[in-house]
Amino acid sequence: MGSRVFVQVGEKTMKLFVAIYDDARLFNHFLNHYVEAGVTEFYIALDEQVAGLTAPSTPSCRITLVHGLDVADSFHGGNAAVTEMRKRHQDPDEWAIIVDLDEFIEFPSPIPELLQAADRQNANVIKGTMFDRFSIDGKLVDFEPESDLSRLYPVKARFVYNVLDGADYKGVVVKGLLEPRIAHHEFVDERAHPEFLEISHYKWSSTHALDRVKLAYDTLRARGAHWADEYRLILEHYERHGRFAWETFGGSLAEPTGLKHR
Repeated sequence: MGSRVFVQVGEKTMKLFVAIYDDARLFNHFLNHYVEAGVTEFYIALDEQVAGLTAPSTPSCRITLVHGLDVADSFHGGNAAVTEMRKRHQDPDEWAIIVDLDEFIEFPSPIPELLQAADRQNANVIKGTMFDRFSIDGKLVDFEPESDLSRLYPVKARFVYNVLDGADYKGVVVKGLLEPRIAHHEFVDERAHPEFLEISHYKWSSTHALDRVKLAYDTLRARGAHWADEYRLILEHYERHGRFAWETFGGSLAEPTGLKHR
């Protein structure tokens, strides 16, 4: 069942689907970022661990909190909760955003212009490249409600690609009910837009981030998941350097976005 906060929105809508498993601290920053980008409807699958999350009233968007789906599957690289919400709430010819809570798409132009360009290319998927964001000294740093994330974590790097040898791209804007595979890195029958977006990945925004990586590694290794090694490499890198040594994997200072992400 879902609980809804209804607010007035315009005739045109842009939907976003996200699953929140165990840590919702980024939620207000996430919400503010995507509202400013033009998202008008949010569908949020919640695990029982964050069942106390409430949707703030805002005049510019509609928020639907969905309970009872397999959100833990998302934590382990699956798509069950988001896929089910899309089946319920996304129309066959409708564009929608699909992201994780720590993924902030940096839109280079207004969303309607982006979608028009994709439609002209007969595309049904717009992909993004993941740029992990780090503090200037590479240490794990907590954020505050008033923090400007882009300034607190000013370094960006293709950490997944250069250190973990993993796929750092994913489909983040999808038209219709395409079936995802490999954690939204690809979709069945996708026609990808040639231009990739940039995704600011605020995964390292907590002094407890490595504890979550260790838990994920142990869980995935027990399940025999081959991508568990990516989590092992994260732990080994931080232990070896005592920090995220971003200068060793192509890190650079990013331009501040100017958004507070509150």
